[in-house]
Amino acid sequence: MPISLPAPGSALVVIVDPAQVGTEVTACLSAEEQKQAERFRFEKDAVHWRACRAALRTVLGKALEIPAGQLVFEFGEFGKPSLSGHDLHFNLSHCRNLALIALCRDGAVGVDVEPADRMKSLLGCEDAFCHPEELEGLPKSDGIRSILLMRYWTAKEALLKALGTGMSLPPQSVSIAGFIKRGFSDDPRFAGILAHCLDHRALDDHVAWLAVPDTVRCLEFHEGIV
Repeated sequence: MPISLPAPGSALVVIVDPAQVGTEVTACLSAEEQKQAERFRFEKDAVHWRACRAALRTVLGKALEIPAGQLVFEFGEFGKPSLSGHDLHFNLSHCRNLALIALCRDGAVGVDVEPADRMKSLLGCEDAFCHPEELEGLPKSDGIRSILLMRYWTAKEALLKALGTGMSLPPQSVSIAGFIKRGFSDDPRFAGILAHCLDHRALDDHVAWLAVPDTVRCLEFHEGIV
């Protein structure tokens, strides 16, 4: 199935394996993006970044029927990219072996994905990203606690990306306990935003959350960039 614009009331999540994005795809990157990739200390990180950024360009280009190399990004106050003149909102998240690209026409969108095996690494880091309300509800058991911490981390990043601030807004200053329990929050900063824990076979070894306008009632998935 080709990649096309999501209908109003829908969001599309494209699942990409960065290792499958070849040099013929990364050729669409701009000169500035190539320079940005060169700033990475290790070449493997540069290769991964190029693949993810090129996948984003390719998905947007296919959805808008514009050559990927001709897309021009604008950047918000906190670095979130957008496309001038189009009603398509998008967001990219990537970890070491997976990238997610979310598209939505209803309004701002945010997505985050992390490998599930990172859960235990969050133990002991609670104060760095958890609000006091969230800390109060954490279970004592390390196993269950690490699962909930990963949910807080990924959901919070998706929500803050949808908000447009990313982690420039101190994550411990925001409680998303309501999103974890109900999918929505009473915090006025998140008015009109819903959060979804993503469920797809390609995400079995990952934890991923999507934040979208509350007018979105349908989530669709697409694997690959073709």
